[in-house]
Amino acid sequence: MEYTLALAIVDFLPVLFTAIGLIYVARMVFHIDKSHGQAAFTGALLTVAGGFFKAVWKLIMATSNSTIDIHWMEAGLFVWMAPGYTLLLWTVWQTVRSVTGKRILNAWIAPLVFIAAMFAGSFYLYMSNPNSPAWERVLLSVMVLATVITGILLIVFGFRQKLPLASWFFVINLVGIILLNGFARLDNQPIALQWIEESINAISWLCFAIAAQQIFRYAKISFGVK
Repeated sequence: MEYTLALAIVDFLPVLFTAIGLIYVARMVFHIDKSHGQAAFTGALLTVAGGFFKAVWKLIMATSNSTIDIHWMEAGLFVWMAPGYTLLLWTVWQTVRSVTGKRILNAWIAPLVFIAAMFAGSFYLYMSNPNSPAWERVLLSVMVLATVITGILLIVFGFRQKLPLASWFFVINLVGIILLNGFARLDNQPIALQWIEESINAISWLCFAIAAQQIFRYAKISFGVK
């Protein structure tokens, strides 16, 4: 697959918007419970790292006419993001439970057990058949599912707290994620299609950043978030 320099540079925009949005989400979680906040920041760091390394890989490919392929930067996308979004899903869910007056569970035990099982299954599939993409699909499925459920939790949270604008921005982000997941399954990826994908990616995560900032600002007023 070929990448233009302009396309590679634009790919850093969704990474930036994702980082901004997840920092706002993690700060809100941290105020509700510091342990969950630490897990949320860890999840945010892993998620952004995956996107950042993939963007750097595209930039290297574009500037070298696809002659330099640092494979781990591309293949590692889901390795970083699957556990990252697993932690984010868990901590956002527990935060929503806390705000609604329900008991919250340990920030680390359940997600770490799940992540360990996920990597064990993925590693087994890789060792069984290194040429099969099955190991990667396990991580991809977890990442997509965790991302979608986290988005749904934030949408519901926004509507319950009477923040419809933030919720609709989260909806746009979720629709963008679903569309990109569909485009990613296409074997043929011409430059024109990549520009469409990149535009959807940037806009959807910009919406996420705006929405996350709004719910953080609401939490700052309502719960005294610092």
